[in-house]
Amino acid sequence: MEFLLKAHKVEVSPYKAINQLTDKWEKYVHEVTRLLIGSICKSLGIRELKKAHEDAPLVFKGRIQYNPKTGKPIKEAAWRKLEESIIKYLGIEKNLIQRKMINDSFWLGTLINRLADEQKRIGTPLSRFDIDNPDFIGYNYKDYGLDRIIVEKRLAGIYIQNITERARAKVQTIIVNGTREKKPKYRLFQDLWDQEEDINRDWDRVVRTEVAAGTNNGLMISMLRTSEEDHIFVKGISSPDACPYCIRLLADKIFVLLEEGPADGGDKVKIDGNEYTAIWSGKSNYGRKPVNYWACFPLHPYGRCTFTEWYLELEKYFEKD
Repeated sequence: MEFLLKAHKVEVSPYKAINQLTDKWEKYVHEVTRLLIGSICKSLGIRELKKAHEDAPLVFKGRIQYNPKTGKPIKEAAWRKLEESIIKYLGIEKNLIQRKMINDSFWLGTLINRLADEQKRIGTPLSRFDIDNPDFIGYNYKDYGLDRIIVEKRLAGIYIQNITERARAKVQTIIVNGTREKKPKYRLFQDLWDQEEDINRDWDRVVRTEVAAGTNNGLMISMLRTSEEDHIFVKGISSPDACPYCIRLLADKIFVLLEEGPADGGDKVKIDGNEYTAIWSGKSNYGRKPVNYWACFPLHPYGRCTFTEWYLELEKYFEKD
C-alpha cells in the first residue's frame, strides 16, 4: 500500500481545472506549514533575542525543560505562546481548509458537468470557472446534495485533524528532546524546519484525495439533477500513469450512477436484464485493502480518475478489444 501511495502522488486528472485547483490548495497549505514553523521558532526565541519571563518554568513529565538558546528554563508564558500558534494552526486553518476546499471542489465538479462539450471539460482552465461564489441551491442541489457536502466537510475535517495532531506531536517532540539534549539553537531550528517536508507530504495526500473526491461528487450530484435519462451511465477515465487497480476497475469501464448504494450493501444492479457496477456519491475504499477495492472515484489516496456521462447506444460505434 505504501508503494501505491508513493507511486501515484504525481498522478494527474484528465481535467485541467481539477489539476490547477489541487495545485492551488497545495500551495496554500504549504504556506500554512511555513507560517506554523516560523511562528514556533519565533515563540521559542530561536531566531530573535527575547527577554526571559519571570513566571514558573515549564515542567514536562516531572522535569524542568530548558531553552536551547539560553540554557535557562523555558517559561510557561513562552510555552503558551507556542501553544497559541499551534492552536491557531489547528483551529482556524483547519476550519477554513475543510470548508473552502470542499466547497471549491464540489462546485468545480458541478460547473464542469455543465459544459456540454467534453473537450471543453478537459481543457478549460480553472480561471474560467467562478468557484468563489458557489450557488448550490440555484443549481438544484436538494437535501441529498447539500447533505453530501456536509458529510465530505466532516470527513475532510477528520483527515486534517489527524495531520495537525501529528504535526503538533512532531513539533513538541523535537522541542522537548532538543531541550533535554541541550541542542544548540541552530540544530533545533534545523530540526523544526526538517519537518516541513514531512508535514507537507501529509497535506498533499489529503488535498489531492479530497479535491478529487469533491469534484467527482459534484459531477455525480450535478448529473443526477440535470440528466433526463431513466438510467445514468458513466464511463471511467483514468490518467496515462494510472495504477493497475485503476486500470482494472475504472479505466473505460461502464457504470450506472445512483443516488445511493443498493439495499443489499453490494454495488451490482440489473437493468434490462444486464448487470452493472453502480457508483454513488460517498462510495469509497476507506478501510479496504487494495485486494478488496471496489470501483469508486477516486479509487485510492492520490487517485485522480474520473468519469464522463455515457450513452449505451454509442457502444456499437466503438471497436471491442
